[in-house]
Amino acid sequence: MRINIAGIVVLLILNVLVDLYIARAIKQRTKRRGVLQAFYGVCGTSFVLLVLMMVMPLKGAPDDLFITFTWTLLAFMALLLPRYLFTIVDLIARIPQLFHRKRLRAVSIAGCVVAAASFVMILWGAFVTRYSMQVKEVTVEIKDLPEAFDGYRIVQISDMHVGSYGTDDSFVRKLVEKVNGLDADLIVFTGDMVNRHSDEIRPFIDALSGFSAPDGQLAILGNHDYADYFYPHDNRAKENDRARLINFYSMTAFDLVLDDYRTIYRDNDSIIVIGVENIGREPFPVYGNLESAYPDLSDSTTKILLSHDPYNWHNDIADHADKNIALTLSGHTHAMQTRLLGWSPAALIYPEWAGLYSDKSGRSKLYVNIGTGTVGTPMRIGATPEITVLTLRPAK
Repeated sequence: MRINIAGIVVLLILNVLVDLYIARAIKQRTKRRGVLQAFYGVCGTSFVLLVLMMVMPLKGAPDDLFITFTWTLLAFMALLLPRYLFTIVDLIARIPQLFHRKRLRAVSIAGCVVAAASFVMILWGAFVTRYSMQVKEVTVEIKDLPEAFDGYRIVQISDMHVGSYGTDDSFVRKLVEKVNGLDADLIVFTGDMVNRHSDEIRPFIDALSGFSAPDGQLAILGNHDYADYFYPHDNRAKENDRARLINFYSMTAFDLVLDDYRTIYRDNDSIIVIGVENIGREPFPVYGNLESAYPDLSDSTTKILLSHDPYNWHNDIADHADKNIALTLSGHTHAMQTRLLGWSPAALIYPEWAGLYSDKSGRSKLYVNIGTGTVGTPMRIGATPEITVLTLRPAK
C-alpha cells in the first residue's frame, strides 16, 4: 500500500490538536476523572487503528486482510468523526467569549449530542442499514413505446460488491428472493459485481444462479470488474482476470452483455437492450464502445441502455440527436453510501447520482440506482440498498 506521508502527518497534527482541545474542555467542565480516562482510551484506540491501517500490506492482499482493513477504517472513522464534530460545534459555542461573554452552554451540549449521533449513525449504517433493502417503484414514460410493452416491468439492481461479504452469501440470497418476488419481466444488473478481482464471486455463484424472470437476466461490467485495483500495472493479469470473471458469470443466471445487444419480443413488437462495458470519466478507464454495441443508434427502435457509469449518459447520450436511446440504466455512485434528508455528498461530484433524470429534450431518460453493496467502508448511512422496479409506459 502506498502511504501518503504528508497526509498522515497532517491528519496526526489535526488529531492531536482536536484531542488536546477536548481533553482541556473535559478538565474544565467536569471533575469526574473517569470521563477523561475514557477519552484517553478513545484517543489511544484511534491511534492504534491508524497505525494498523498504515502497516497493512494491501497491494495484492488476500481478501480476508482487505476486509479487515475496511472494518478497521470503519472503526477509525467511528471514533474520529464524533471528536471533530464536537470540536467544531463547541468552538461555535465559544464565539461569545471573544466578546467577553459566556460560552453558549446549550450549543456545547448540542455538540455532545451531534457527536454521539454520528457515532450511532456509523454503527447503524454498518450493522442495520447495510443489510436492509428498499424497493423503489418508478414509472418511466417512453415516446413511441411499442404497445405490447405498455406496463413492462424491469427490475434493476447494481453494485453488489460481493467481495465485501467475504464468503457469506446470506444477504445475496435474500436479495435474490426479494427480486424474484417483484413480478419482473426482465432483471438487469448494472455492474460492479466484485471489488478487486474475479475470485470474489466464486462463493456467490450458487446464490446468483437463483435470479429468474420471463425475459431473462442481463448484466454488464462496472469499473471494479476489470481488476484495475488488484493488478494496477499488469495488463495481462487484468485480461486473464476479466476472462475468469466472464467464465464465472456463465455459471450464474446472468447473461453478460459486452458491447452488444439483446432483442426482447412481445407479440409482434420488440425492444432492444444494449449493454456496454464501462465508460466513465477519469480516473476510471474506458473499456466500452457504444457505437460498436448496436448497428444504428439513431434508428427508431425503442432502445434501453445498460451503462454502469451515469457519466456515459451525461456526456455521450443526453441531448445527442444521433443517439435515439430512450432509457439508460446506471449505478456506480452508491450515493457515496451516505444520504441524509435527501442530500448526499455524491451531489458534489456527480450531476446525476440517484433517481430518474431526463435530458432537455425529454427524449432520453436516465435512472441511477444507488446499489446494494458497499466498497471502502462497510456501511450505508441513509443510502439504503436499492432494488428498482421500472414500469414502462408510453409517453402521452
